[in-house]
Amino acid sequence: MDRIHEVYPDRPYFLDIDPFYDKEAKRPAQHDYYALIEDETKQSWVEFFDEYPNAFPCIQVNRADSAAIQNQIDGFTAREKIFLVRLDHGNGRGFSDVIHTVCNVGHSNFGFVLDAGWSRDLLSRTNWIDGLVKQIVDLRGDDIPIIVTGSSFPDSFTEYSLGDEVEVAERLLFSQLQRANNRARLIYGDWASSRSPSEGGGGAVIPPGIDLATERSWEIYRSEDDAPEFSDLAQEVMASPNYPTGLAIWATYMIASTALGDPNGITTLRRATAVRINMHLYRQLNFGRFEPAPDTDDDYQE
Repeated sequence: MDRIHEVYPDRPYFLDIDPFYDKEAKRPAQHDYYALIEDETKQSWVEFFDEYPNAFPCIQVNRADSAAIQNQIDGFTAREKIFLVRLDHGNGRGFSDVIHTVCNVGHSNFGFVLDAGWSRDLLSRTNWIDGLVKQIVDLRGDDIPIIVTGSSFPDSFTEYSLGDEVEVAERLLFSQLQRANNRARLIYGDWASSRSPSEGGGGAVIPPGIDLATERSWEIYRSEDDAPEFSDLAQEVMASPNYPTGLAIWATYMIASTALGDPNGITTLRRATAVRINMHLYRQLNFGRFEPAPDTDDDYQE
């Protein structure tokens, strides 16, 4: 929480528990984490937020029975805490009972997150989300926000040539749901072009590369050389007609620095991933209204 506060010192944010985290508890923070998820009543999760006024909760569904879910709803309602209810495709349970329980609350200070998870064929999960959306709308109309999220970023790159494009299937999924649910209050979400750690990398060594995020696709620039140079790939990225010339964000700064051979630029796959995520988040947050010079949180200095 201290680390989050460094990034968001005075901002409200929603907080969830990472379902993929399974490291052995060795540090105090890890022990605190497992104490939260192992509490069957989830009362510890409710009380956790008493210390953090800017943090707003996601109801824990994956490791909770009906009583624990109701306990969270009652606890956060009493504290006047807006909350989200996250329903995961990989959970393996039906959610009709959860939706009915939540939608019977006598207020509207909540929303749903319908998470399709990661898939090479994300659109195959459209019907699953569509069914949940229709249940929520049948009970509450357009009163409740419904965030639709998921990930389709590739787990293997052997089939792509330099500069090939991959569609952001998350956008296609969202568009299909909008057309089928014009009464629903749908909000776009995604995994920021990432995959869960459990998905791995497809069993193959991921070659060095830089990926360019656009509104509706990722351009894949992966090197096939035995001794690749990130600087060469950065130059290829900047030569793309889709490269956002004039956009001054961290991702473009890093790509431009790398193209010039700056040692502080992209030198590892981890840093390349961070650059892609930064660009992807910017493009999706400004989807349909892209402007190269937005206002930011940073104070302007001449």
